[in-house]
Amino acid sequence: MSNILISCGGTGGHLAPGIAVGQALIKGGHNVSFIISEKPVDARLSQKYSDLNFIKSPGAPFSVSPAKFFKFIKSQFKAYLLAKKLMKGADAAIAFGGFTSFGISLAAIRAKKPLILHEANRKAGKAIRLFGRFATRIYVPYGVKISAGKKGVVRHAGYPVREEIFRRDAEASKAKFGFDKDAKILLVCGGSQGALALNKWAAENFDSLAYEGLDVLCISGPGKAGLAEKSKTDKNGAERFFKVVEFCDDMAGAMSASEIVAARAGAGSIAEFARCGVIPVLVPLPSSADNHQLENAMFVEKSGAGICVRQKDISRLKDEIVSAASNKTLCDRMRAGLKSIDESNDVEKIVADIESVISKPER
Repeated sequence: MSNILISCGGTGGHLAPGIAVGQALIKGGHNVSFIISEKPVDARLSQKYSDLNFIKSPGAPFSVSPAKFFKFIKSQFKAYLLAKKLMKGADAAIAFGGFTSFGISLAAIRAKKPLILHEANRKAGKAIRLFGRFATRIYVPYGVKISAGKKGVVRHAGYPVREEIFRRDAEASKAKFGFDKDAKILLVCGGSQGALALNKWAAENFDSLAYEGLDVLCISGPGKAGLAEKSKTDKNGAERFFKVVEFCDDMAGAMSASEIVAARAGAGSIAEFARCGVIPVLVPLPSSADNHQLENAMFVEKSGAGICVRQKDISRLKDEIVSAASNKTLCDRMRAGLKSIDESNDVEKIVADIESVISKPER
């Protein structure tokens, strides 16, 4: 049995895979503590897991703004001091990226204990670039190549999906969100923080989406609602609904209720779409670090598992969605592509390799 620290805070895209790996390690008999940020999104998501041990750490994202840079340095120093204390009783550290990775990665390196890094996106983030040469193991998506200091450090692995994310009964899921059993639902979501551009697009295009027979479930993000729920009849006279929730505690249900989803292109969202078999039309966040969301979305499109629409071309989004939703052959082909992506997201493979690292440290 080992004591393992997992740093996974800051966004849902970091927290979710950390929880998935941690759950599997706990099932294997290990003790796991999760280092998360003080952001509301971490607090809300972690509340669902009362059986897990979460530790809030100081921290702020990197910025070139003088005031924000000073805040970054000050908070990261505090985070390092906390991580240094925690590492005394730990056998290894796992970091899933984001600003919470800095303190724990540095503490693990200085304590000469195994540091394991996971990169979910198809472009390496700051944590990999900064600490990769000191890592015992680095997991990257299939097909992604990065350089590392030691041979055998880099391994290919999928995105760890939490055990509660799976395809649910479609009719029961639709009923939970207040839709008819025969509704064809477009899910609109921008990740754990929401996306104003997608919210605005959904509200402005609901009438024409409804005319084509689509209901809309919009997950707006905390504090971003400001959208009026409404209804409209379709071209056959049936009533279609536009429903809004700020935060969804049952994303598996929302995805299982839906035929198609318009979303950002975070790696975690894509993995969950694949697990639940909902067809993604992806609008990458233009300001994502190193434009990694565009890389993610292009990979999905090239894999035949979804469609990529750049935000500058968002006027095309409605036509792409309506066309895809009405084309059964295309939908079947994309679901097959999603199944292929999902088959690579094997958390047990990662956990088995982590256990081999911990039992025989390679530092």
